[in-house]
Amino acid sequence: KASNNTLDIESTGFRLSSAIAQLPRTMDVRTFWNASVCNLHCKFRDHVAEMVASIPQRHPHAGIQTNTEVIGYIHTQGRRNVHPNFIRGMMTTKIIVLAQRDHWEGHSRLYEALLSGALVMSDPQIYWPHGTIDGKNIVVYNSWVDLELKILYYLDPKNERERIKIGQRGREVALTHHRSWQQAERLFLNDMEYRNDYGLANKPWRTNSD
Repeated sequence: KASNNTLDIESTGFRLSSAIAQLPRTMDVRTFWNASVCNLHCKFRDHVAEMVASIPQRHPHAGIQTNTEVIGYIHTQGRRNVHPNFIRGMMTTKIIVLAQRDHWEGHSRLYEALLSGALVMSDPQIYWPHGTIDGKNIVVYNSWVDLELKILYYLDPKNERERIKIGQRGREVALTHHRSWQQAERLFLNDMEYRNDYGLANKPWRTNSD
């Protein structure tokens, strides 16, 4: 079990989820990657970044700001260290768009993005981390057109409250189910509640709604 101090910190973080989701966020959409940093199994990701970058030109009257710059560390260093600018970028962005590698499923940045309180958009995958539900705490896009329409929808001031609420719930599900010690407990306890179709509990991909 996690220590009492760890639980106290996470309880505080959970209570702050609403305030964090409502932080002033000056950037509308970020990807945190572009074609300059990925040259293997990245055609889809690069196309997504290009599409996001082109939104302001294709919808000039919407006043949308997008950013596909690489922020912080990349590759191995990025997996071991967190750059302050990366955290700052996530905390000041309304919508974070993720895209998985070609022929690949899973994205470590998913948990980081959820924790930021931004609304997270991702392409589909077969099994989702436990508790993630499309339209409740994450938004799944199924095509270029679908991604663009959803970005325009959630950046419409009429839908701001809905966007913020999804971002808040995303942070809450990350804190409730996806800290490292929570994953470790599921691995060692092998709780039937979290078993997926392969009978494994270390990666509880099934959602609560299944």
